[in-house]
Amino acid sequence: MRTKFLRTKFLTKKATQRRYIALLIASMLIPLVFVGGCLYYLIFSLVAEQLGIPESIAYNLFPVIKKINMILAIGIPPLFLILILWGIGLSHRFAGPIERLEKELEGITGAADYCRRLKVRKGDDIKPIADAINKLLDKIESKGK
Repeated sequence: MRTKFLRTKFLTKKATQRRYIALLIASMLIPLVFVGGCLYYLIFSLVAEQLGIPESIAYNLFPVIKKINMILAIGIPPLFLILILWGIGLSHRFAGPIERLEKELEGITGAADYCRRLKVRKGDDIKPIADAINKLLDKIESKGK
């Protein structure tokens, strides 16, 4: 029977996860600021400068801009929260197996117990690395006999 390895902590390797989360936040904020800035520049340059809006049109246009701002102010924070939680989940998929691999390797090298093998879940991204280390441990163990 195969045992399942479930991690109970979502912030395992905090330094690694912080880098992934910072990368996620930067990848959200940089395009948001760039696209938002371009859209506002486009709206105000086209409307205000090139079209020469009469006061009656500007009177009707500014409430629309205020509504857009309100929608953005209400919609962006929950979206960021969802994306940050998603980023924590994604970083957990990377950092969790790495932490487990480190602990198991410390246990093997600390006790010089080369008959132990690394166990990782089937879908973990580091499974090929763990398999290669297990093969190396097989060779070390066979040479020691």
